[in-house]
Amino acid sequence: MMKIMKVILLALLVSVALCAGCESGLFGENPADFVKPTIAVMKFENRAPFPLNWDIGDGMRDILVDRLVATGRYHVLERPELDSVLSELRLQHSGITRQQRRAALGRIKNVRYLIKGTVTDFGHVSTERGFLGLGNLDAFGGSSRAVMGMTLYVVDVESGEIVSSKSISESVRASDVTVKAAYKDVAMGGSVFYRTPLGKVTTKVIGKAVRRITSTIAAQPWIPKIALVRDDRTIIVNGGRDRGLRAGDVYEVFERGSPIIDPDTGDSLGHQPGKTIGHVQICRVHPRYSRGEIVLGKSSAFKVGQRCRRVENLAAK
Repeated sequence: MMKIMKVILLALLVSVALCAGCESGLFGENPADFVKPTIAVMKFENRAPFPLNWDIGDGMRDILVDRLVATGRYHVLERPELDSVLSELRLQHSGITRQQRRAALGRIKNVRYLIKGTVTDFGHVSTERGFLGLGNLDAFGGSSRAVMGMTLYVVDVESGEIVSSKSISESVRASDVTVKAAYKDVAMGGSVFYRTPLGKVTTKVIGKAVRRITSTIAAQPWIPKIALVRDDRTIIVNGGRDRGLRAGDVYEVFERGSPIIDPDTGDSLGHQPGKTIGHVQICRVHPRYSRGEIVLGKSSAFKVGQRCRRVENLAAK
Protein backbone atom coordinates (compact mmCIF):
# COMPACT_ATOMS: atom_id res chain seq x y z
CA MET A 1 0.00 0.00 0.00
CA MET A 2 2.83 2.38 0.86
CA LYS A 3 4.50 1.66 -2.50
CA ILE A 4 1.27 2.49 -4.32
CA MET A 5 0.93 5.76 -2.39
CA LYS A 6 4.53 6.67 -3.25
CA VAL A 7 3.89 5.99 -6.94
CA ILE A 8 0.75 8.16 -6.86
CA LEU A 9 2.61 10.95 -5.05
CA LEU A 10 5.46 10.78 -7.55
CA ALA A 11 3.00 10.96 -10.45
CA LEU A 12 1.36 14.01 -8.90
CA LEU A 13 4.73 15.73 -8.45
CA VAL A 14 5.67 15.01 -12.06
CA SER A 15 2.31 16.37 -13.21
CA VAL A 16 2.82 19.57 -11.21
CA ALA A 17 6.34 19.95 -12.58
CA LEU A 18 5.11 19.52 -16.14
CA CYS A 19 2.38 22.10 -15.61
CA ALA A 20 4.91 24.50 -14.14
CA GLY A 21 7.11 23.92 -17.17
CA CYS A 22 4.23 24.76 -19.51
CA GLU A 23 3.51 27.94 -17.60
CA SER A 24 7.14 29.06 -17.38
CA GLY A 25 7.76 28.20 -21.04
CA LEU A 26 11.21 29.32 -22.12
CA PHE A 27 12.28 30.50 -18.68
CA GLY A 28 13.40 27.05 -17.55
CA GLU A 29 16.30 27.22 -20.01
CA ASN A 30 19.78 28.49 -19.23
CA PRO A 31 20.11 32.12 -20.39
CA ALA A 32 23.82 31.51 -21.11
CA ASP A 33 22.85 29.16 -23.96
CA PHE A 34 21.27 31.94 -26.03
CA VAL A 35 22.24 35.13 -27.82
CA LYS A 36 21.20 38.20 -25.81
CA PRO A 37 19.65 40.80 -28.14
CA THR A 38 19.85 44.49 -27.21
CA ILE A 39 16.36 45.95 -26.87
CA ALA A 40 14.55 49.08 -25.74
CA VAL A 41 10.99 49.11 -24.43
CA MET A 42 8.90 52.15 -25.36
CA LYS A 43 6.09 53.67 -23.34
CA PHE A 44 2.85 51.84 -24.06
CA GLU A 45 -0.02 53.63 -25.72
CA ASN A 46 -3.09 53.47 -23.50
CA ARG A 47 -6.54 53.25 -25.09
CA ALA A 48 -8.31 51.95 -21.97
CA PRO A 49 -9.96 54.71 -19.89
CA PHE A 50 -9.46 54.21 -16.16
CA PRO A 51 -11.11 56.19 -13.35
CA LEU A 52 -7.90 56.66 -11.32
CA ASN A 53 -4.91 58.86 -12.08
CA TRP A 54 -2.59 56.06 -13.15
CA ASP A 55 -0.05 56.44 -15.97
CA ILE A 56 -0.84 53.02 -17.42
CA GLY A 57 1.50 53.45 -20.40
CA ASP A 58 4.56 54.08 -18.22
CA GLY A 59 3.44 51.46 -15.72
CA MET A 60 3.18 48.71 -18.31
CA ARG A 61 6.56 49.60 -19.77
CA ASP A 62 8.22 49.45 -16.35
CA ILE A 63 6.60 46.12 -15.49
CA LEU A 64 7.63 44.61 -18.83
CA VAL A 65 11.21 45.91 -18.48
CA ASP A 66 11.44 44.36 -15.02
CA ARG A 67 10.26 40.98 -16.30
CA LEU A 68 12.55 41.04 -19.34
CA VAL A 69 15.61 41.88 -17.24
CA ALA A 70 14.70 39.09 -14.80
CA THR A 71 14.91 36.48 -17.58
CA GLY A 72 18.61 37.20 -18.14
CA ARG A 73 17.99 36.86 -21.88
CA TYR A 74 18.34 40.52 -22.91
CA HIS A 75 20.47 43.63 -22.81
CA VAL A 76 17.80 46.23 -21.99
CA LEU A 77 18.63 49.88 -22.68
CA GLU A 78 16.82 52.68 -20.88
CA ARG A 79 15.98 54.74 -23.96
CA PRO A 80 13.59 57.14 -22.13
CA GLU A 81 16.55 58.27 -20.00
CA LEU A 82 18.92 58.60 -22.96
CA ASP A 83 18.71 62.41 -23.00
CA SER A 84 19.99 62.51 -19.42
CA VAL A 85 22.83 60.15 -20.31
CA LEU A 86 23.83 62.25 -23.32
CA SER A 87 23.75 65.45 -21.25
CA GLU A 88 26.09 63.86 -18.70
CA LEU A 89 28.47 62.67 -21.44
CA ARG A 90 28.58 66.15 -22.98
CA LEU A 91 29.33 67.62 -19.56
CA GLN A 92 32.15 65.17 -18.90
CA HIS A 93 33.78 65.96 -22.24
CA SER A 94 33.29 69.73 -22.07
CA GLY A 95 36.67 70.28 -20.43
CA ILE A 96 35.30 71.52 -17.11
CA THR A 97 35.43 68.16 -15.33
CA ARG A 98 38.36 65.94 -14.33
CA GLN A 99 39.75 63.42 -16.79
CA GLN A 100 39.83 60.65 -14.20
CA ARG A 101 37.00 58.11 -14.67
CA ARG A 102 35.56 60.08 -17.55
CA ALA A 103 33.07 57.97 -19.48
CA ALA A 104 34.23 57.13 -23.00
CA LEU A 105 32.26 58.29 -26.02
CA GLY A 106 30.94 55.82 -28.55
CA ARG A 107 30.17 53.12 -25.99
CA ILE A 108 26.36 53.33 -25.85
CA LYS A 109 25.03 50.10 -27.30
CA ASN A 110 22.91 50.10 -30.43
CA VAL A 111 19.37 48.80 -30.07
CA ARG A 112 18.50 45.88 -32.32
CA TYR A 113 14.80 45.65 -31.45
CA LEU A 114 12.16 48.06 -30.16
CA ILE A 115 9.34 46.66 -28.03
CA LYS A 116 6.08 48.61 -28.28
CA GLY A 117 2.60 47.99 -27.00
CA THR A 118 -0.95 49.29 -26.85
CA VAL A 119 -3.19 48.68 -23.83
CA THR A 120 -6.67 47.96 -25.20
CA ASP A 121 -8.50 46.83 -22.03
CA PHE A 122 -7.78 47.57 -18.37
CA GLY A 123 -10.49 47.46 -15.73
CA HIS A 124 -13.30 45.38 -14.32
CA VAL A 125 -16.14 43.68 -16.18
CA SER A 126 -19.51 42.68 -14.77
CA THR A 127 -21.12 39.69 -16.40
CA GLU A 128 -24.47 41.37 -15.75
CA ARG A 129 -23.81 44.95 -16.86
CA GLY A 130 -20.78 44.82 -19.15
CA PHE A 131 -17.62 46.91 -18.85
CA LEU A 132 -17.40 48.78 -15.55
CA GLY A 133 -14.21 50.82 -15.50
CA LEU A 134 -15.35 54.04 -17.11
CA GLY A 135 -16.20 57.13 -15.10
CA ASN A 136 -19.50 56.64 -13.29
CA LEU A 137 -19.80 53.06 -14.46
CA ASP A 138 -17.14 51.67 -12.16
CA ALA A 139 -19.70 50.41 -9.60
CA PHE A 140 -21.00 46.95 -10.28
CA GLY A 141 -22.89 44.08 -8.79
CA GLY A 142 -23.08 40.36 -9.39
CA SER A 143 -20.17 38.28 -10.68
CA SER A 144 -17.26 40.30 -12.02
CA ARG A 145 -13.81 39.88 -13.53
CA ALA A 146 -10.67 41.99 -13.88
CA VAL A 147 -9.59 42.13 -17.51
CA MET A 148 -6.54 43.31 -19.38
CA GLY A 149 -5.79 43.30 -23.07
CA MET A 150 -2.81 44.54 -25.04
CA THR A 151 -1.32 44.43 -28.50
CA LEU A 152 2.41 43.77 -28.54
CA TYR A 153 4.82 44.77 -31.30
CA VAL A 154 8.47 43.77 -31.83
CA VAL A 155 10.22 46.01 -34.38
CA ASP A 156 13.56 45.29 -36.08
CA VAL A 157 15.39 48.63 -35.92
CA GLU A 158 17.64 47.87 -38.90
CA SER A 159 14.83 47.11 -41.34
CA GLY A 160 11.93 48.90 -39.62
CA GLU A 161 9.91 45.69 -40.02
CA ILE A 162 7.43 44.51 -37.40
CA VAL A 163 8.73 41.00 -36.81
CA SER A 164 5.99 40.09 -34.33
CA SER A 165 2.52 41.40 -33.56
CA LYS A 166 0.34 39.70 -30.97
CA SER A 167 -2.92 40.51 -29.20
CA ILE A 168 -2.92 39.20 -25.63
CA SER A 169 -5.79 39.24 -23.16
CA GLU A 170 -6.55 37.65 -19.81
CA SER A 171 -9.10 37.88 -17.01
CA VAL A 172 -9.38 36.83 -13.36
CA ARG A 173 -12.18 36.88 -10.79
CA ALA A 174 -12.63 40.21 -9.00
CA SER A 175 -14.31 41.14 -5.74
CA ASP A 176 -17.68 42.88 -5.84
CA VAL A 177 -16.49 46.43 -5.07
CA THR A 178 -16.03 49.59 -7.11
CA VAL A 179 -12.78 50.12 -9.00
CA LYS A 180 -12.25 53.46 -7.26
CA ALA A 181 -12.62 51.87 -3.83
CA ALA A 182 -10.51 48.81 -4.60
CA TYR A 183 -7.54 50.73 -6.08
CA LYS A 184 -7.74 54.14 -4.39
CA ASP A 185 -4.48 53.86 -2.41
CA VAL A 186 -2.72 51.33 -4.66
CA ALA A 187 0.32 52.29 -6.74
CA MET A 188 0.60 50.54 -10.09
CA GLY A 189 3.52 48.14 -10.05
CA GLY A 190 3.87 48.13 -6.25
CA SER A 191 3.76 45.03 -4.06
CA VAL A 192 0.12 45.65 -3.10
CA PHE A 193 -0.83 46.03 -6.77
CA TYR A 194 0.16 42.45 -7.59
CA ARG A 195 -2.24 41.14 -4.91
CA THR A 196 -5.22 42.87 -6.54
CA PRO A 197 -7.29 41.39 -9.39
CA LEU A 198 -5.83 43.87 -11.89
CA GLY A 199 -2.32 43.09 -10.62
CA LYS A 200 -2.90 39.37 -11.05
CA VAL A 201 -4.27 39.73 -14.57
CA THR A 202 -1.42 42.09 -15.50
CA THR A 203 1.08 39.45 -14.33
CA LYS A 204 -0.54 36.88 -16.60
CA VAL A 205 -0.58 39.17 -19.65
CA ILE A 206 3.01 40.37 -19.15
CA GLY A 207 4.13 36.76 -18.70
CA LYS A 208 2.64 35.88 -22.08
CA ALA A 209 4.22 38.97 -23.62
CA VAL A 210 7.68 38.02 -22.34
CA ARG A 211 7.32 34.48 -23.70
CA ARG A 212 6.24 35.86 -27.08
CA ILE A 213 9.17 38.28 -27.25
CA THR A 214 11.64 35.61 -26.16
CA SER A 215 10.47 33.03 -28.69
CA THR A 216 10.65 35.67 -31.44
CA ILE A 217 14.04 37.33 -30.91
CA ALA A 218 15.91 35.60 -28.06
CA ALA A 219 15.77 31.91 -28.97
CA GLN A 220 18.91 31.86 -31.15
CA PRO A 221 21.55 29.59 -29.60
CA TRP A 222 24.78 31.32 -28.55
CA ILE A 223 28.12 29.98 -29.74
CA PRO A 224 31.60 31.30 -28.88
CA LYS A 225 33.57 33.45 -31.30
CA ILE A 226 37.26 34.26 -31.56
CA ALA A 227 37.96 37.66 -30.00
CA LEU A 228 41.77 37.74 -30.29
CA VAL A 229 44.52 35.74 -32.04
CA ARG A 230 48.05 35.88 -30.62
CA ASP A 231 51.34 34.97 -32.26
CA ASP A 232 52.01 32.14 -29.78
CA ARG A 233 49.01 30.06 -31.01
CA THR A 234 46.89 31.40 -28.18
CA ILE A 235 43.24 32.20 -28.88
CA ILE A 236 40.92 34.39 -26.80
CA VAL A 237 37.26 33.40 -26.98
CA ASN A 238 34.41 35.79 -26.08
CA GLY A 239 32.84 33.62 -23.42
CA GLY A 240 33.89 32.48 -19.98
CA ARG A 241 32.23 31.34 -16.78
CA ASP A 242 29.28 33.54 -17.73
CA ARG A 243 28.67 31.24 -20.71
CA GLY A 244 29.54 27.93 -19.08
CA LEU A 245 32.85 27.30 -20.87
CA ARG A 246 35.14 24.78 -19.21
CA ALA A 247 38.89 24.17 -19.27
CA GLY A 248 39.76 21.10 -21.34
CA ASP A 249 36.88 21.43 -23.81
CA VAL A 250 37.82 21.30 -27.49
CA TYR A 251 36.14 23.56 -30.05
CA GLU A 252 36.05 23.32 -33.81
CA VAL A 253 36.62 26.74 -35.38
CA PHE A 254 34.84 27.43 -38.64
CA GLU A 255 34.09 30.29 -40.99
CA ARG A 256 30.58 31.50 -41.63
CA GLY A 257 29.48 30.56 -45.13
CA SER A 258 28.17 32.99 -47.70
CA PRO A 259 24.61 34.25 -47.16
CA ILE A 260 21.57 32.81 -48.91
CA ILE A 261 19.49 35.75 -50.16
CA ASP A 262 15.79 35.64 -51.00
CA PRO A 263 15.58 36.89 -54.62
CA ASP A 264 12.13 38.40 -54.04
CA THR A 265 12.71 40.35 -50.82
CA GLY A 266 16.49 40.65 -50.53
CA ASP A 267 16.28 39.20 -46.99
CA SER A 268 18.93 36.82 -45.72
CA LEU A 269 17.50 33.31 -45.37
CA GLY A 270 20.56 31.89 -43.67
CA HIS A 271 24.12 30.95 -44.55
CA GLN A 272 25.81 28.13 -46.39
CA PRO A 273 28.12 25.85 -44.37
CA GLY A 274 31.55 27.40 -43.88
CA LYS A 275 34.89 25.59 -44.01
CA THR A 276 36.59 24.28 -40.90
CA ILE A 277 39.73 26.17 -39.81
CA GLY A 278 40.97 23.92 -37.01
CA HIS A 279 40.56 23.05 -33.34
CA VAL A 280 41.13 25.02 -30.14
CA GLN A 281 41.36 23.60 -26.63
CA ILE A 282 40.26 25.81 -23.74
CA CYS A 283 43.05 26.20 -21.17
CA ARG A 284 41.81 28.83 -18.75
CA VAL A 285 38.35 30.24 -18.14
CA HIS A 286 37.84 33.82 -16.92
CA PRO A 287 34.55 35.50 -15.92
CA ARG A 288 33.75 36.78 -19.44
CA TYR A 289 36.39 35.29 -21.73
CA SER A 290 38.51 32.16 -22.09
CA ARG A 291 42.04 31.47 -23.24
CA GLY A 292 42.70 28.53 -25.53
CA GLU A 293 45.48 26.98 -27.57
CA ILE A 294 45.40 25.93 -31.22
CA VAL A 295 45.71 22.14 -31.33
CA LEU A 296 44.91 21.63 -34.98
CA GLY A 297 45.29 23.99 -37.95
CA LYS A 298 47.55 26.80 -39.13
CA SER A 299 47.78 29.86 -36.87
CA SER A 300 47.50 32.20 -39.85
CA ALA A 301 44.08 30.78 -40.74
CA PHE A 302 42.49 31.79 -37.42
CA LYS A 303 40.76 35.21 -37.52
CA VAL A 304 38.74 37.39 -35.17
CA GLY A 305 35.01 36.71 -35.51
CA GLN A 306 35.27 33.08 -36.54
CA ARG A 307 32.79 30.81 -34.78
CA CYS A 308 33.41 27.85 -32.51
CA ARG A 309 31.36 24.74 -31.80
CA ARG A 310 32.20 22.27 -29.07
CA VAL A 311 33.43 18.88 -30.24
CA GLU A 312 32.20 15.91 -28.25
CA ASN A 313 34.55 13.05 -27.40
CA LEU A 314 37.53 14.44 -29.28
CA ALA A 315 40.94 14.19 -27.70
CA ALA A 316 43.20 17.15 -28.37
CA LYS A 317 45.97 16.30 -30.81
